[in-house]
Amino acid sequence: MQIISADNISIVEDQTKDLNRDSLVIFDCDNVLTTVKVGAFNIQNKKFLKNYLREWPVPKDEFYDKIRLVLINENTYIVNQRMVDLVEDLLKRNIKHIVATSYSVRPLKDISDPMQWRINNLHTMGYSFEKSWPDQNYDIVLNDFGTDHNPVFREGILFCDVFSKSNCLRSFFEYIGWVPKKIIFIDDVLRNLSDVGEFCDENKIEYIGIEYLESQYINSYIPFSDNLGKIQMNHLMNKSIWLNDEEAQKILSDS
Repeated sequence: MQIISADNISIVEDQTKDLNRDSLVIFDCDNVLTTVKVGAFNIQNKKFLKNYLREWPVPKDEFYDKIRLVLINENTYIVNQRMVDLVEDLLKRNIKHIVATSYSVRPLKDISDPMQWRINNLHTMGYSFEKSWPDQNYDIVLNDFGTDHNPVFREGILFCDVFSKSNCLRSFFEYIGWVPKKIIFIDDVLRNLSDVGEFCDENKIEYIGIEYLESQYINSYIPFSDNLGKIQMNHLMNKSIWLNDEEAQKILSDS
C-alpha cells in the first residue's frame, strides 16, 4: 500500500499517465471532482463541526442525509478543469475509471432519485463515467449488504451510501467477475484511502492512494463564524432546510 498527498492535480496526472488496461482509477466525488463553497464544512473549520456534532448526536445515516441536502441546495463547482480532461484522457486510453461516493441511494427531501441527481450534476460539470462501462449499462444493486438501501452501481458511479467503499468495491468486483491488477484511488479523506488500501493488500492488488487536497485551497477564503454556522446547522437539523451564507447572515443580523 502506498498513500501520497497531493495539493495540486499535477501529482494525480503523473500517477495516472502510465497505466495499462488491467488498472482501475477510482475517484471520490465531493472535494475531488466537484466542491461546494460552504464555510461550515471547510477543513479549517472542522473543530466547529466536531463540537457541534458532539452537542447534537445523530445516527450516521441521518446525519449524512442532512449533509446531502446541503450539496443539493448549494452551487457546485469543478475543483480543477484538468480533472475533467484527465477523465476524458483515461477513456481515450481505455483505462477503466469509476466514481465511488458515499452519496445516498435513498430518496431525500424533494429529491426522489438522488443518484440520478448526482449523475446529472456531474454531467453538467463535464464528467461522464458511464462510457468506461459499456457492458454494465443498467443498475447493479449489490444485495449482499442485507438492507433496504443496498449500494448501487449506475452509469459508472458506485453509490455506497453508509457502507465502506472497500466493501462496496469488493461486492462490485465479485458481481462483474473482474478484479484490477492495480488501483489508483483519489479521495480527500485519509481513512477512505487506508480502508481501500487494506482491501488491496488483502487481495494482492497494487495500490496507490492519493489524498487530494486541492479543494481546501479553493474554499479557504470563505468568510465564516461559529454563530453563522450554528444558525445554518440548527436550521438543517431541525427543519431539513439548508440556509446559504446570505440567508443565515440576514437572520444573524436581525437577531
